[in-house]
Amino acid sequence: MADLDDDITADTLQDQSNDDNDPTDDLPDFRFLASLSSKSAKLPKRGEKDFEPHGTKHQGGILEASRQAMHDALSHTRVHSPKAYLRGYYYGEEGLKRDEVVAEELRQGLDDDHVVVVDSTKGPHFKTMGKATQGQKHATMWLLPEEALYLVERGNLDLWWPTRSSFPGVLEAIGYSGEATETIDQLEDDRGVPMSLQAAYAMLIGNDGDRGKVSLERYTVYANLKRTGYAIARAPGWSSSIIVERPSPSIIPRRKESPSLFTWLFGLFAEREMERPLYGPLVRPGMYRSYNSIYRQIAITPCHKPCAVPTEPAPAPEEPFRVAFFLWKASKLATFAKRNPGAPDFRVAIADARSSSVPTLTQVTSLLESTPWDPPNPDWEGDSKSYGRLKHGWRNVVLAVNDQGVISYLQLGEAAFGEEQVYQRFDGSNFQGGKRGGGGAQRGTGGRGRGRGGGRGRRPQ
Repeated sequence: MADLDDDITADTLQDQSNDDNDPTDDLPDFRFLASLSSKSAKLPKRGEKDFEPHGTKHQGGILEASRQAMHDALSHTRVHSPKAYLRGYYYGEEGLKRDEVVAEELRQGLDDDHVVVVDSTKGPHFKTMGKATQGQKHATMWLLPEEALYLVERGNLDLWWPTRSSFPGVLEAIGYSGEATETIDQLEDDRGVPMSLQAAYAMLIGNDGDRGKVSLERYTVYANLKRTGYAIARAPGWSSSIIVERPSPSIIPRRKESPSLFTWLFGLFAEREMERPLYGPLVRPGMYRSYNSIYRQIAITPCHKPCAVPTEPAPAPEEPFRVAFFLWKASKLATFAKRNPGAPDFRVAIADARSSSVPTLTQVTSLLESTPWDPPNPDWEGDSKSYGRLKHGWRNVVLAVNDQGVISYLQLGEAAFGEEQVYQRFDGSNFQGGKRGGGGAQRGTGGRGRGRGGGRGRRPQ
């Protein structure tokens, strides 16, 4: 017994030692970041975890190397490639205002939030980002605040504080004549001051509704979806001051229905109002030859039936439950055009988890009715595609819940569970029962034995 107790104690101590040596408790080793610096030599191999400092030079050297690697990584200066260098100028409310500096004919077709202009359109980003001015020979490209901040974060855009000579068309807008060449040359040499990433955040991040700014919640969702590969554009419901128009009934696509013979046969009497007794059982006594007639009698709760034009329209959607972004899948980027992008694949509304609560039924209804009529694909007919029809719904919106940078995507859809009459499948000729009851006529002839007299009896003489 003593030996057994010793074994148990030793095993217990070994298990506790294994728990203490959990690799997830290791302190972060930043020596792998030394590869960013060209001064560092070969990386030393990572050893075992040290529980406490023991004052040796070896341990002190490892800690100092880790600290130095972290310091070098944080102090690393990112530079722009000369071939792909892209410069932008900020014309917001805090600096030179766009409407005061840029002439009206040089900003035709722009929104109020287009506050960053770029000097060139290098790179593939401008296929889905930015907006070019209209009505002039040499158009300029302007960016929204979320687009500009996203490119600055990626290192693709160098944002600058402008001067009155930064923008090419400003010289003409402020009234310089062609004779003052020396003054123009002097102004062209002064392009402005570079803006840091912190300054870009301060200038471009604000509250919803502020001119030339975007809220941090919306930008976080935008950057997350953009890194995923989607093409993103602002929706008409971006600002609460814009009234979202409901789609016209004349342009609502009709769903092509092709009911089967069985569905048509048992649906002849579906429109007839059934009189139910005030007392007694719901299912009247008698002989029934189909499940359809039974389930129609017990269906006393009215079901929601989607309609392209609601009989009682819900009020206009309220903040934050408004569609903010339109999304297109990455597979459509090859043929994507900013002037005619086509119908979006997803519509995204953004809510802050700390300042908003679970939406009410009225808010969800208003949000869904602000989207166009989008019934399930006609190719999804059949019993095997019922889950796809319910998941897609007749209107759908993706709700992005932002909880201090942690984003959760929820799909809200106007489903039609009442349209999926599952009980009609039970009366079909191709319906088969479960494993025990199905196929009795074919599989019931064979048993476990080998016929009569072939059991475990005596051996034949």
